[in-house]
Amino acid sequence: MPDTPTLTEVINLIKFIVNNFDDGLAILLGRAEPPSAAEMYDKKCKCQSDYGVRIAGGENLPKPQVMLETVHEEIIHKLGGWQHITNTFNYYRRLYPETWLLFEMSSLFVRPGGMIRDGKGGATKMISQKFNGITAKTQRRRRDAYIRTIALFLITRPLDDKFRLYDDPALYQKLN
Repeated sequence: MPDTPTLTEVINLIKFIVNNFDDGLAILLGRAEPPSAAEMYDKKCKCQSDYGVRIAGGENLPKPQVMLETVHEEIIHKLGGWQHITNTFNYYRRLYPETWLLFEMSSLFVRPGGMIRDGKGGATKMISQKFNGITAKTQRRRRDAYIRTIALFLITRPLDDKFRLYDDPALYQKLN
C-alpha cells in the first residue's frame, strides 16, 4: 500500500467523523478526544446494512483484531496521526475563514435525517439565510467541495510543513 492515502479515503474519513460523532468537528479540531478504534468500529458497524450473508473471515477473526485493522485507523496512521490531522484542520481554519464558516455550520447543524425539524426548513434554512439565500443543493455541493479541499490540504501538507505534490491518478484525471 502507498504511504499516502487516496483523496477518496481521506474524504470518506472526514465525512465519517463529522456525520457519525456528535462532536465530530471538535474531534477534527482537537477540542474533543479522538475516538478509539473500538468507538469507530461500533459506529461503522451500526452504519452498515446486514445482507444476511456471512463474509469470509468475518466472525472467525477476533473482534479486537478487526477493530485495529479498520480502514479508518490505517488512514489516520498514514496521515501522521490525530495530532497532525487536528493541526492541519486548525491551520486551514485560520487560512480560509470564509470557507470554514459554511463547512462549520453545515457540520454542526446538518445531519442525515435532520436535526432541527421546525417545519420552516430547519438548519438548512438557517444556513441559507446566513449565506445570501443559497439553496440546500448548493450548500451540499459547497460542503462536499470544502471537504475535498480540506482532504487535499491534509494530504499535501506533511509533518515538516512543506507542501508536496500529490500524484493520485484519479485526481490527475480530474485536473487535466
